[in-house]
Amino acid sequence: MKLYQTLAFLLWSVAGMAQKGENDISRGNEYYQAGQFDLAEKYYRTALKKDPASTTAAYNLANALHGQKRFKEAIGVLQTIPPQKQNAALQAAIHYNTGVNHTRERDLEASIAAYKDALRFAPDDKQARENLQKALRELRQEQQQKQQQQNRSSMSKSEAQRKLDQLQQKEREIQERMNRNRSREGQGMAKDW
Repeated sequence: MKLYQTLAFLLWSVAGMAQKGENDISRGNEYYQAGQFDLAEKYYRTALKKDPASTTAAYNLANALHGQKRFKEAIGVLQTIPPQKQNAALQAAIHYNTGVNHTRERDLEASIAAYKDALRFAPDDKQARENLQKALRELRQEQQQKQQQQNRSSMSKSEAQRKLDQLQQKEREIQERMNRNRSREGQGMAKDW
């Protein structure tokens, strides 16, 4: 979350004051800081209409969407931001935030890939590394749980088959006894009255 908070406002100052939509980004940042993410979203969208190439507006819009728990939309916006070859910190932040949003959506495989990408741009990012490890642990746990469920269901099927076989065997034994009893009744001598 540190990157969400620090970079949302750092980008605005780095982008420069001459950028189109600067007032809208500034107003959006004010609402974002106040926790009014819906109003911040409105201003970031307005800034993007004025300057569709604004990395700052797009990045901050994704943060505002995240704040509203609209994680899929945030991922979509982050994916529209072109690669920032000259700004490794920003590129790392984009991937990190993408990972956070994927984690919130419970798409652990995608979040793992995003955290790995973030670490390619910022290898010393402790929080990205911790989140990567946490996502890997959660994915392993999910996989283990699925495996255990599959084992339980297959064990219950085999157990059911075993019980069915036992019942069929008992039925055969009973039929055999009944047949033996019938044949014995027919072998007896008729009584002479």
